[in-house]
Amino acid sequence: MGEVSVVIADPGDPFAGDALSRLGHELRGPLAGIVGLTRIMGRKVAEGSTDAAQQARQLDMIHSSAAELLTTVERIVTLARTGGTGRSPEPVDCREVCRQAITATAAAAGHHHREVRLEAPPAPVTGLANRDDIRDAVTELLDNAIKYTDGPCVRVTVRADGPAIEISDDGPGLAAGEREQVFLPFERGQAARERDVSGAGLGLPLAVRHARRCGAGLDVRTGSGGTTCTLTLAALTPGLKET
Repeated sequence: MGEVSVVIADPGDPFAGDALSRLGHELRGPLAGIVGLTRIMGRKVAEGSTDAAQQARQLDMIHSSAAELLTTVERIVTLARTGGTGRSPEPVDCREVCRQAITATAAAAGHHHREVRLEAPPAPVTGLANRDDIRDAVTELLDNAIKYTDGPCVRVTVRADGPAIEISDDGPGLAAGEREQVFLPFERGQAARERDVSGAGLGLPLAVRHARRCGAGLDVRTGSGGTTCTLTLAALTPGLKET
């Protein structure tokens, strides 16, 4: 099956509709784990039957649940903050943006045993965007590709025409019934559920918010052979130089 272009939904108000219900579901799991483990540990202390090794494992599980909860909360706050007006654009080198995003996702790539390959011209490829927003948009899209590709690598390509940044994976693609939904907060695709990938369904909505806030276009094409996300920056105004 050939690739099809995805109509990207506006993330809108992250707490509209039944979003609060979905948010409660995302927070309930880590919180329930923390409450359950602390109850067990408290009971064992009261009974005088604590085991140091077991206690260490339980503390590690509590730490993991708390860290997951904190990450979700921080991403929700970021999503809410990115709903405002855009920030001033500046000349940015797309190659450096991609290098920073690759560094930011290195741990995820290692965890999922993926290689990220950067293909870029030797000379700077400069466009106009807010530096932080375009970097964060690339990072979110790259992190998503790393999690769901079926192949051993994810490709990041910098194109001088545009200028543009492409993130391509060899994953299952987006199913017809979820192509728009996955760009809404707290919505997760079938692949996330089947593979039990952790997350709250905020990566793609955040990518959309960051891209739109810095004036970058976002095009997504998907099919059975994978997905390609393309961020197109505004062309550099004559006379401006990348700093």
